[in-house]
Amino acid sequence: MIFRKFFCVFCLFIVIPALADPTVSIFVKDASEFEALKADLSELKASIGQNNEALDSLIAQANRIGEMNDRCGSISISDVLDENCGNFYAVELPEFETRYMEVTGELRLGSMSMASGLEQRTQQIDACVDALSRIIVSKENLLKIEGDVDLEPLSHSGAFDATYNFNLFYDEKKMDQQKHLAEMWLSKCNEIILRKSGDEFAPLFIESIETLNSRMLDRGTNLKIVLEPKSLQFYLDLNRKVAGAYYLSGVDLFDVDAIPSGKSTSHLLVKVKKNSVVLPLGRSAKMQNYKGRVEFEKSSNDLVGRWIWDRDKIKKKIFAKSAKKKDSLESEMERQAQEERSAIEKTISTNIDTDKKSVRWVPLGISTAVTVAGTVLAVVGNSQAKDAYDGGAKTEKELNDAKDKAHSGQTLRTVGIITAIVGAIGIGVSFAF
Repeated sequence: MIFRKFFCVFCLFIVIPALADPTVSIFVKDASEFEALKADLSELKASIGQNNEALDSLIAQANRIGEMNDRCGSISISDVLDENCGNFYAVELPEFETRYMEVTGELRLGSMSMASGLEQRTQQIDACVDALSRIIVSKENLLKIEGDVDLEPLSHSGAFDATYNFNLFYDEKKMDQQKHLAEMWLSKCNEIILRKSGDEFAPLFIESIETLNSRMLDRGTNLKIVLEPKSLQFYLDLNRKVAGAYYLSGVDLFDVDAIPSGKSTSHLLVKVKKNSVVLPLGRSAKMQNYKGRVEFEKSSNDLVGRWIWDRDKIKKKIFAKSAKKKDSLESEMERQAQEERSAIEKTISTNIDTDKKSVRWVPLGISTAVTVAGTVLAVVGNSQAKDAYDGGAKTEKELNDAKDKAHSGQTLRTVGIITAIVGAIGIGVSFAF
């Protein structure tokens, strides 16, 4: 027994070091996102009109990343995350996203130039807006989470608690890349997106940004460009709330309903008039801190923490599936009810003939039932009265009880006789008409 207890505690301390590994930040992308990304790369390759080694390599990498995303994204949070998927989310996917932004951003921005003609100017504004939409990313894609989880055994049965302390903050490398690409864009498009006077945004630029925001909203892209015409600047914001949760051994250790949004927490501010790009909160600003403790009944084979974005989206999918099942069930119930109504209507239309003689069977049946019920009541009442008188009461109390029962029986018999008579009259009337 002592050895078994020691072995349980020993096993717990063996799995605890698993938490020494970095937290895996999981942001599963839909397959449709990768399809759109690959289509974008193919379009960019065609527009260049010549071979580009970096772009060709990126296209090949996109296919591999898409396959890994599909495989790893199907793993449940309660299942063990294999080493390949852990490396994919921690290393491969972030590296690919960084490389994608650099290669495509520089290729798009490298060929831009100022144009004076009306038609050329329209094309250049469109090109600047399109390029802007390709180089900016949503806030949650720039964040990472780091911290510690300290495990403490609570019993020899394997129960333990987890004390956590995590920070959600901007990734310096990704923020630097955003700033670099935005500065490249501004150097090419500064004069293009302003009127010739330089003191107003070009009307077509304003309209195009509004169209772009609507398009991103329709596509589900959680990004919005907020223009400030008076100060000739714009910043990036979110279209919707973004939730996240940290899971340990499949258990929700802590979560956040929404990361901060609005101008005060914007990650990128472009000052067109001053020809500068600003990171309002810096390169590695801390967004939120999470501290707490959670108890577990027993240890698990998978004690690697996982931060998963967009928990609300997952809930919506589950709710949508439940609603779909509910709608299906309600439709089936309505179908069955309709069939029953049709059957009843068919039965009624069959039993009730157009000939008036057939209608008499309805009141005849009712009258017969009333007559039978009345007869039964009369017989029961008569029997009750007879038994009361024949009971052989010996005391005054028993005699009084017998009288009450006899009176009740006589009353019931009278009601039964009257009811039977009414039923008999009904039968006669039915045959008469």
